Amino acid sequence: MILSNMFRNKFFVLLSLCVLALFGACTEKESDLGVALQDPATLYNGIVDTAYGTAITVFDDTLLTSGLSNVLVGCYSDPVFGSSEGIFYTQITTANDDNVAFDQYTHIDSVILSFSISEIFPYASDSKGYRDLHFEVYQLAESPLKDTAYYANDELPVTNTCFFDGVVRVLENDTVVAKMPLGENFISLIDNHNYESSEAFVQAVKGIRVRIVNDGSPVIATFNLAAANTRLRVYYTYTNADQQSNRTYDFVVSNSAPHFNQYKNNFAGILSTFNTNTGDSIDGSRYLYISPMGGTNIRVNFNAFVQQFRQQHPYAVIHYAELLMPVADIAPDDKPERIIAFKCFNDGSVVDIPDLYDTYTSSGFDGKYNSTNGCYRIRVTQHFQKLVKSGMDLGTLLVLNGRRSSATRTVINGFSNAATSGNPIRIQFVYSE
Repeated sequence: MILSNMFRNKFFVLLSLCVLALFGACTEKESDLGVALQDPATLYNGIVDTAYGTAITVFDDTLLTSGLSNVLVGCYSDPVFGSSEGIFYTQITTANDDNVAFDQYTHIDSVILSFSISEIFPYASDSKGYRDLHFEVYQLAESPLKDTAYYANDELPVTNTCFFDGVVRVLENDTVVAKMPLGENFISLIDNHNYESSEAFVQAVKGIRVRIVNDGSPVIATFNLAAANTRLRVYYTYTNADQQSNRTYDFVVSNSAPHFNQYKNNFAGILSTFNTNTGDSIDGSRYLYISPMGGTNIRVNFNAFVQQFRQQHPYAVIHYAELLMPVADIAPDDKPERIIAFKCFNDGSVVDIPDLYDTYTSSGFDGKYNSTNGCYRIRVTQHFQKLVKSGMDLGTLLVLNGRRSSATRTVINGFSNAATSGNPIRIQFVYSE
């Protein structure tokens, strides 16, 4: 009995060692990948490979800008991308469909237009320093419509009435608010006027166009329209029966008012083709350009690799895949926060890749810059699995996640190994059969 137990124990020890040796086996085709290519939650055993494809830079011609919580106002330029300007159009309305009346019992003391600013680009070297912003506010000739979709190239006409034109100094700290006192030409629109409804008020006042003028130091400010400090506040004195009280009334220029951004781009260098031909594309063998404000996107395609891989490995299971986007040597120092990916279809439409919305793995989707490897990375496991299964790739569109809320932009290495010193845009993945 004792001998039998000893034999059984030795047998299980030997069996365990064999199983561990079997699971430890891994065929590796790309030695530079190593253990860095791993799901944050799971370690996979399988074959490591790399997919190389082609890529182009395309113009972002369908950027919807109406009804957003963040808008970009101002201008910026650099030698790589050229110049960009963001202009804000908004209706001025009331919170409720109330009677709006400043009658004989009221005296309007001042009207202050204010915007909460969440970011100013380029970033100041001293994060607690002052910034001078030259604002220009004109009355619109027609109001933005609530049921209309506006895009980056849309605009509305303005009147000759300027409500504000001057420099506002703001302190760059945790709470940046730009305040502009509107002049008598706005006060005259509400003083001693009785508007029976919000609609009547909108028809009379229309709205405003807000710009930041370039006085030699171009900047772009991100307005937070959802913040409490974004408003048009009237300060007035109410007198009745020899009693006076100081009061305020807030008109709406924030998130709930119909509004949109217009973006103007004057591209430089190789990108200047988009100034006259927005339907053109730029070869991405060396560089790929991705920018906000109705600028440029990247379209990458792995069709040739996918077709060949499908033929050679018809039953392959993709355990993990990352799209790696190395930042190029000509990229600006200030980097965008995140890049996201869309699957392309024949009719030109796009949808989010499935990895972005998977309940269990979306936290690993990432898309952020990895300073250790000098690249952006996106988890594309499910997306790449579907491409491999179908044996066809119609393209993946890469855009800046904050292209409507931040002015940062970057340049990604192209698809050519030779042109990028062996560090091109690519997909690295682990699979088994």
